[in-house]
Amino acid sequence: MNTLGKHIEYRWLNTDSEQYQQALSLRYRLFFEPAALPWEVLFDADEDNSLHLAAICGGELLAYGRLTKRDDSTMQISQMVVSPDQQRKGLGEAMLSRLVANAKKHLTKSIILSARLHAMPLYEKLGFNKMGYVYTSPKTGIKHIKMKLVL
Repeated sequence: MNTLGKHIEYRWLNTDSEQYQQALSLRYRLFFEPAALPWEVLFDADEDNSLHLAAICGGELLAYGRLTKRDDSTMQISQMVVSPDQQRKGLGEAMLSRLVANAKKHLTKSIILSARLHAMPLYEKLGFNKMGYVYTSPKTGIKHIKMKLVL
């Protein structure tokens, strides 16, 4: 896929990279800043134990997603975000497809996530099913629903 006539590279990030710092800033700006939460909220128990995937074009981070092993058969996708000026261009689907493919390489039997309600159609398009009821995130106050993909 191309944006601005340039090639998009999908890369697994080290937490000491410039693009990881860009991902932290984007995640904070879109998920936590509106709720006036402190920067430290980014560094939950999963941050250091996860794989971090980014879509990068010309050195700029366009999208990000995190993949965390929950147990021998389950992984979780979280913190998936696309830069506002890049939304509705297929990046979310491309990121999600790559996260799912990587989970399959780890012999995962299922993938779980908590989706914002507006993002449900994207996850459903790739085979995720709703689990349970809509709930409000205790951190951000945003409505979510748990979803699962059985591989």
